[in-house]
Amino acid sequence: MRIHCVSLGCPKNLVDSENIIGVLGASGASITPLPEDCDVMILNTCAFIKPALEETQREIENALHRMSNGKRLFVLGCAVNRFGRRLRRQFPQVSGWYEIKDIPKLIKALAPDAPGKRTRLPTTHGYAYLKISEGCSNNCTYCTIPSIKGPYRSITTQELLAEARELAGLGIKELILIGQDTTRYGMDTGGQTALRSLLRRLSLIEGIEWIRIMYAHPKTIDDDILQEIEQNDKICKYIDLPIQHVSSRILKRMKRGTTAKSIENVLKTLKKIIGFSVRTTLIVGFPGETDAEFNELMQFVDKGYFDWLGVFPYHCEEGTEAAKLVQTPEKIIRERYEKAVDMQQRIIARANRKRLNRPYRVLVHSFDGHNYIGHAEFNAPDIDSQILVKGDNLQPGKFYDVRIADIKDGDLISEPVEVGD
Repeated sequence: MRIHCVSLGCPKNLVDSENIIGVLGASGASITPLPEDCDVMILNTCAFIKPALEETQREIENALHRMSNGKRLFVLGCAVNRFGRRLRRQFPQVSGWYEIKDIPKLIKALAPDAPGKRTRLPTTHGYAYLKISEGCSNNCTYCTIPSIKGPYRSITTQELLAEARELAGLGIKELILIGQDTTRYGMDTGGQTALRSLLRRLSLIEGIEWIRIMYAHPKTIDDDILQEIEQNDKICKYIDLPIQHVSSRILKRMKRGTTAKSIENVLKTLKKIIGFSVRTTLIVGFPGETDAEFNELMQFVDKGYFDWLGVFPYHCEEGTEAAKLVQTPEKIIRERYEKAVDMQQRIIARANRKRLNRPYRVLVHSFDGHNYIGHAEFNAPDIDSQILVKGDNLQPGKFYDVRIADIKDGDLISEPVEVGD
């Protein structure tokens, strides 16, 4: 059986997809990167916000268009959890629908004799995502994740260490820790975060050289975690810390459990670490956000704490508490979003200029036909600016010492100065 898998949405979905194709591949199926070559297509979906659902619908339509001559399409994941009934009515030609909890059933349907052991087939080179938790218990008023994936559940340390060792054995050099709230890890079982202990144990695995923390929460990050980031040489001096807003009134309406002061205290501590980079995300146009509160957010962002910035216009999602509030007009949301994107571009350009003519260690992970593409400690793959590495016969999955020589269209242009292992 030839299987093609399409993974939509966040890296957490990608991990699920890699686990599925890993087990199916281990059972004897042939995994193909080309949809036209497959007998079965698996579509792992997203429905976090309306644009994600629309992308899911387009991908199902495109897949069904290709599904001729007995080919089958199986759809799973977040969109099925959230809008399964609607999608089943809309696309009756789909061969099978599976919620997230039904992934074992999908595997059994395609490979009845598939091994029960979890195994992954990484689709990235050099780095891989390590999902340390499922679900979320923060219940932010704008967010659909708890209704889709349920409450926060930490994956056991033993499972994570086994998975990390397997990835290291496959040549993975960097683990990128993901979860809906990574700094909450272990609180659901032990009452306090166990992230520091996990970081220490992961850093002992032979072959793993970088560990990166994504999806941290300013409410659950603590001094122990901050100290470990500073003291542990294997932890990238980088963190993804979504703040969403800084107005105390808006943060309270969002149920973020933070204040501008507590957020700033964390950022000040992080920025004391030499060479530390911070990524954050913002939501603009939340119900009730005033001009003054939006300006307060922009002024805070312009203080210089952030190197990378993601901006999202607020989406009113059915079933959320925020959907019951008086909504901000779409025109205002769009205007604020455009202003925030302008700020985003200025902040990233300002941070990138500081890196010119400086040496960095880069993990090369792909080749686009013209340039090798990689990332350093200060930027994460897939979401931040790319580092384009000039050179011949470089190997994806290996580290190279480079010098940042130029900036082009937001990407950093570099030249190797010395090849490392």
